[in-house]
Amino acid sequence: MIASGLCLAVAATAAAGGLVPNPANDRSLVTTPIEDFRYDGATSCRDEVPKGMKALEDWLEHNVRGESWGILRCEKWGHHTCSLHCEGRAIDWRLDAGIPKEHRAAMRLIRTLLAPDSNGNEAALARRMGVQGLIFDCKDWWSGMDGLGKYSYCYRKNGHLRDDLDRTQAHRNHVHIELNWPGARKRTSFWHSRAARR
Repeated sequence: MIASGLCLAVAATAAAGGLVPNPANDRSLVTTPIEDFRYDGATSCRDEVPKGMKALEDWLEHNVRGESWGILRCEKWGHHTCSLHCEGRAIDWRLDAGIPKEHRAAMRLIRTLLAPDSNGNEAALARRMGVQGLIFDCKDWWSGMDGLGKYSYCYRKNGHLRDDLDRTQAHRNHVHIELNWPGARKRTSFWHSRAARR
């Protein structure tokens, strides 16, 4: 009885850290060369969601609590730049930082994407999926960063958290996930592995 309780406690602790097992450690992936870190900016509005983003949305629906708040919208920031949503390369996944079980689910997803694989490759699942950016609860990660940083919208120049935050702009009610072009075109290693079908 004590041994089985201990096993359950260990399993619960492991699950709190990330998805178990981490898909990046699937045998079909760990023997395959991993993609380099890469970031592709967005420049113009498009009409279709790329097949890699549709695949990511489907994977999230089968593996993570929450739901899609949408992918494609023409959100321009100037003549030559726009949000990744413009090109259908970003998804807003509804998980609320103010609801403990949803906050845990969001952090489990983020930790899984940024965890090293069994070969020691940093941000292994993110690189294999083609994930290039994450924003949640005033924290962000961009391809090549070492862990989560402070999302600029949320902080004053002195580094202190702003008082008048909009929950959506602060990404406190959803996780923003971006794909680079190889990921969006479904040309990265994850989308051709067994792990993508689970």
